Amino acid sequence: MSAPTRRARAIRRVPWWGRLESRVITALVAVGILCVGASAYLVKLTIEYFDGLVGAAIERSDQAVDIAAAHYVDLVSARKEAYRARAAAIARELEVVALREGRAIEGADLEAILAREGDMVALSLLDGERALIEAERRALLPEASGAWIWVAADPIPVASAAAPEADREPELVALFALDPTIERRHQALGRLKRESEHVAVGPAVIVARGELERAAFQAIAAASALVLMVAFIAGFILARSTTRRVSELSRVMRAVAAGDLQARVRSLGQDELGLLGAAFNRMLDELAAAQRTVAYLERVGAWQEMARRIAHEIKNPLTPIQLAVQNLRDKDPGLSPEFSRLLATSVEIVEDEVGALRRMVGTFSQLAKVPEAQLEPVALGRILDEFGRAYGHLTERPSDVLEIAPAPEVEIVGDRQLLKQCLVNLVENAVLSGREAGPAPVRVRIRAAVDADAGAVELWVEDNGPGIALARRERVFEPYESSRAEGSGLGLAIVKKIILDHHGTIRVEESELGGAAFVIRLATAG
Repeated sequence: MSAPTRRARAIRRVPWWGRLESRVITALVAVGILCVGASAYLVKLTIEYFDGLVGAAIERSDQAVDIAAAHYVDLVSARKEAYRARAAAIARELEVVALREGRAIEGADLEAILAREGDMVALSLLDGERALIEAERRALLPEASGAWIWVAADPIPVASAAAPEADREPELVALFALDPTIERRHQALGRLKRESEHVAVGPAVIVARGELERAAFQAIAAASALVLMVAFIAGFILARSTTRRVSELSRVMRAVAAGDLQARVRSLGQDELGLLGAAFNRMLDELAAAQRTVAYLERVGAWQEMARRIAHEIKNPLTPIQLAVQNLRDKDPGLSPEFSRLLATSVEIVEDEVGALRRMVGTFSQLAKVPEAQLEPVALGRILDEFGRAYGHLTERPSDVLEIAPAPEVEIVGDRQLLKQCLVNLVENAVLSGREAGPAPVRVRIRAAVDADAGAVELWVEDNGPGIALARRERVFEPYESSRAEGSGLGLAIVKKIILDHHGTIRVEESELGGAAFVIRLATAG
């Protein structure tokens, strides 16, 4: 077994896959999954790319912050060492003053040094926990200026500055104020380092970069699920709408295949399927019309064959019959008046019936000998003019009127002689119908109307007769279908046969004159 056959059998074993609706939904969902997957992959690549860029920048920033922080530590350490050195120098200075002047250190000495040192906040001589002498600059005290950083130098012994009441050599303690700009810069570095690990997502909302990435992927996952759900729902709706209309087309096709040419597709909208349904309906209309035409031509063909046989079988014996009865009448010896009257009456009846048979044979011959149409471009006005001149007055009664409206300047594709024959048959039929309506004058009108959009022209032959009932409008063209006792029912059949040979149509409408209107529709030349 070949691989395609195995695949086909495998597909047939899956019931739902055989339905167009299922395949459309599956295709749309697959396309949605591919689109969402591709979008997620692109988003991931984008995030990784920008993470690489931002991460590298953050890493360099962190390195710079770490270097600056190390410099800050070194700077503070250097400042502290400088403060200790200055405090030791001040202690030595106080010792020299005390030895040179032979006195104990006083508060004025500390005040003078404090006034000299601009960044010194306080200077004290301590005996353990007890302050012997203190000097301070209140403008730089912590409670007065919280923007300063306080650095205290290590206590330095001042041997020559011992006060008389001191138990041991006092120690000098100096308190310096570090420049707050340095501390603010250090705090700014700390903020930068913390902010490099977080992202601001609002005026007062800061989250870690890792949390933001997780939230982004969660949002992408939720959006993907939403897209897939929308794709499924849209696919389901679209598939149902599409397959329902395709099923309608399939239903009508099956009905037509079964022989029902009256089946039609319901309106399917204005899209491609709707246009396909409308085109299919037009095709069915044309097929039904063609079928009716073929069936009609077959019936007419059968009547033509029968007419040929009847004309052949009946025409030949008519003349001998008529001659025989005439001979009988001529050979009457006249011995019996009663017999002579009977013979004369019988001969008259036979001659009348022979005449009727001759007329019938003539009509059948006319149907059997309808010539083949020789189609060529011909001016419509020429046909109507020749018909008007040849037909003359409508009837022998002067009150009967034939109106021929001026023809438009248009050419049709047809046989001029056969079309004039059609007009003759239709006008004769109109005259007979008009006389059936009553003693009023017969009125027949011929007019033409051009349908430029369809490339066709319509010839109207109208009368003021009783009209034709709607139920009989199709049957009047059938051979031997006539409502008049003296009618053969073949005139309209001949007309329709000729019009069909011209690839035209003929129909019956109501006339503005009150009777029937026969409408011939023919294609224009070019």
